[in-house]
Amino acid sequence: MSEFVSVTEAALLARDQPKKPWQQVFVLLLAGAVTRTELTARIGERIGYAPRFRRRVDGWPVAAWVDDPSFSVAGHVRQQRLPADQSLEQWLADLLTEPLDPEHPLWQAIVLDQVAPGRQALVFRCHPALVDGYDHVHLLQELLDERPIAEIGSTPRWEPQPAPGLGTALSGLRDPLRAAQEVAGGLLGLVENAVRSVTVTERRQHLATAEVELAAVKVVRNGFACTVHDVLLALVTAGLRGQARRLGRTAADPVALVPLAISEPAVLESAIGCRIAPSWLSLPVAEVSAAERLSTIATLTRVRSDSGQCVRVPELVELAGFAPPTLHAVTVGSVGAGRAHQVLVADVPGPQRARYLGTALVEQVFGCTATTDTEEVSVGVTSYRGRISLTAVATRPLDGWADDVSAELMMLIKEAQ
Repeated sequence: MSEFVSVTEAALLARDQPKKPWQQVFVLLLAGAVTRTELTARIGERIGYAPRFRRRVDGWPVAAWVDDPSFSVAGHVRQQRLPADQSLEQWLADLLTEPLDPEHPLWQAIVLDQVAPGRQALVFRCHPALVDGYDHVHLLQELLDERPIAEIGSTPRWEPQPAPGLGTALSGLRDPLRAAQEVAGGLLGLVENAVRSVTVTERRQHLATAEVELAAVKVVRNGFACTVHDVLLALVTAGLRGQARRLGRTAADPVALVPLAISEPAVLESAIGCRIAPSWLSLPVAEVSAAERLSTIATLTRVRSDSGQCVRVPELVELAGFAPPTLHAVTVGSVGAGRAHQVLVADVPGPQRARYLGTALVEQVFGCTATTDTEEVSVGVTSYRGRISLTAVATRPLDGWADDVSAELMMLIKEAQ
């Protein structure tokens, strides 16, 4: 069944430019073997729960999500080996500069072999506009189970439905930003205004990840009488401070988009039971003291938490399926609010119990998103099984990111005791 592209979705799609792709990547590090054939079959079994992953966008400027008549799960799944001369982080940074094919649904799954001796990774990239958190969840949410499952059911029969007759002057135009620029005023004017940068030059992406123990973060939380979210923002701030120092830049406080889960009765029927609302704050990168950085952040966030509208983390953790990919996609979609910022922080809690892809144990997870608009750094924070990953994507090198995050945590633990 086709459905029209909303203005919000159009603004997100317009950020995906040929020289500056905008996409989300979610990585599962696996203990166990998964083949391309097995993954293709499992996706075929469950893709009906995420039907938009069989649809492409057609008909700009009156665009709709329409079934791809040539859709094939196998066409979106590949298997390859991590090159011996590349780290996983380098390989992912390169992947983020490769555009997804707009002629087909905007996603791809890669079984990546030899990320470590005897270890695989599932790398799943997609455009965040595919997911709205209401009727449309991330396909990856439906692929993981709470126990190992070897059996794969049959693929339900599916026939693509014909696209609606849009019949507009620009029907078939593949570039939503170009469509917005060629049509004066109206809803598409809102689309163009929400996109803050258009470029014909390539944008390099640099990627780095750090991992910390949830238990260590809770020691700091208890010692400073703040929240886990506050501590994680402090760790991100330390990473940004270290990056500025290594680049020889004067430390300055950037404006950060830090979306929050808000409880509203009208949206409790959605897939995630809440609304993800944009929220901005100034991260205290210029502050010298680690304790003062955390104190400043806690003060800034306390106003929001005291409102009583913020959703408690346990409620998000216990969502059905494996919710972090859906939450990440909806969270980064907050860039559609259009306010200029230099940093995006998507803090998403995940389950503390194990998840499996078939019979393969998911050992570690992390998500990240390419930078867009005026962003210099985009950070995905994801918790899973007592560990928290802080994965940064930036327009400038991120050398030392993990060291800076680790050093900040150690300093805060010392101050908390």
